[in-house]
Amino acid sequence: SRNLLLPDGVPPERQWARFYVKIYRAEGLPRMNTSIMANVKKALIGENKDLVDPYVQVAFAGQKVSGTSIQKSSYEPLWNEQIVFTEMFPPLCKRIKIQIRDSDKVNDVAIGTHFIDLRKISNEGDKGK
Repeated sequence: SRNLLLPDGVPPERQWARFYVKIYRAEGLPRMNTSIMANVKKALIGENKDLVDPYVQVAFAGQKVSGTSIQKSSYEPLWNEQIVFTEMFPPLCKRIKIQIRDSDKVNDVAIGTHFIDLRKISNEGDKGK
């Protein structure tokens, strides 16, 4: 049976649900390029930028769902963007990973990570509202 792998309390018949994550803005981002990496970057590509090019990436159940646009050279980026993804409800994964990253020609760097616990923002029951 396909239901043998479901944990206790998860109904065998689950419905598809749409999840909406609204990304508004970020503030007080750290200066990322005042480190050794900045010197390496300058040597490799001749660029020594002090500002970050932030974007937000959303991951759920181990999958990188989607990301926002990149805001060039900003410590207080404003997105007002919505990320939508579809997953079974109730989901087996109990949290959504939100990560703000610095877009870079060499290697994107994580600036900060936060997890949203779905149990804190969803009611029990099959509707989950």
